[in-house]
Parts: sequence; C-alpha cells; structure tokens
Amino acid sequence: IDFTQPDGWAPAVDATLQRHAQALPGGVVQPEWPQMLLHLLHDVLHTPLSGGGLRLADVPATQRLVEMEFHLPAAGLDAGALGAWLRREGQAMPTLAFGRLSGYLRGFIDLVFEHAGRYYVLDWKSNHLGLQPQNYAAPALDQAMRTQGYALQALLYALALHRHLRQRLPGYAHERHFGGVLYLFVRGVRPHWVQADGSPCGVHTQRPSEATLQGLSALLD
Repeated sequence: IDFTQPDGWAPAVDATLQRHAQALPGGVVQPEWPQMLLHLLHDVLHTPLSGGGLRLADVPATQRLVEMEFHLPAAGLDAGALGAWLRREGQAMPTLAFGRLSGYLRGFIDLVFEHAGRYYVLDWKSNHLGLQPQNYAAPALDQAMRTQGYALQALLYALALHRHLRQRLPGYAHERHFGGVLYLFVRGVRPHWVQADGSPCGVHTQRPSEATLQGLSALLD
C-alpha cells in the first residue's frame, strides 16, 4: 500500500486476504477480517513513532524502499567472538552456536525510509505479547528483542544501511543522516496506547553509534 493514500488500502487488504486464504484458519476469509486489518493499518500508520512527530502515514512511496536486499561479506565470523562482543555492547542474547562462518550474510530489510533528512530501518513484528498496553511497553519489548535474537538482527540491518548510505549518499555522515532502527510490534501500536513517558507502546527504537557499527563491521571483516 501507499501509506499516504488510504483510499487504496481496502482493495489491497481484500486482494491479500484472498491470495492467502488457503493458509488462513479454516481456509476462508472471515467477514470481520478486512475491517480488522484496515483498523490495524490505520493505527500503525498514524501512531507517532518519536518525539519529533514521525508518522508513517506522512512518508510517501518515493521515500521508501521495501524489502531491501543486502549481502554482508563475512571473511571469518566466529560465534564466540560475536557473542562476546554483543555482551560488551550490553546486548544480551541467546548463545550463538553456528561455529565459524566464511561467506556472506544475506538478508532483506522490511522497510528503509527517509524522513527529515534521516534514514531509518523498520522491521514489522506480529508477535502476540498480550491484550493490554503494558504487554507492549518497553520491558516486554526489551525481553522479546533479547529472547528472539532480534537485537543482533537489528544491528546487522543497521550495518547494512550504514554501508549502503556510505556508498550511495554523497557527504554521508552517521550523526547527521542515520536515523536508527524501529521494530514495530504491530499488535500493540495504537495512537491511544502510550507509556508513562508519553512514548508509544509497541515501538522499540535503537540508534547504534558509529563506533558500534564499526565494531560489528570489523568482526565481519
């Protein structure tokens, strides 16, 4: 969908549900599902994601890149060294046990977008963490990021975008152009669900420093 054109959302929802009907419970589209999805889309796209008023509903298609593919060369990535580095960075993770990797890390970033001169990574998460706002507050999201390995995923995505911008954006400077990484746990992203500090529920944000990205880059190299 085009985030800024809600008139096109309903046809997209209907087409998607019909395309995936066989994989859905019961193999048929229930009458209430289209409206449920439209309501979810409206909430996610209209929730302010930062103190600066960033809303995805204001990001036009010309400032988005969907499913950006990347390949990160890994000349001799060791699981033990990576785990130790993550711990030093304060990133608690399940134990990594892939041994030593020599090749490439390939991935797809759900969404890269530009807003007010800064570039962001965004990943959609459909995890069902509960039915109340507190189930999507910072402590619950932090736990999900740790236990599911999303913290490492976010750092790899950040490094892929950092390297991409360094190659493609004239005058690129991390401090000026790198906006950060947003993980949206979409079931909890609603304009009226906010935490005590005013930040939105369901939104996990991090902005790795340039030194952190350089450290991860050195491990891969």
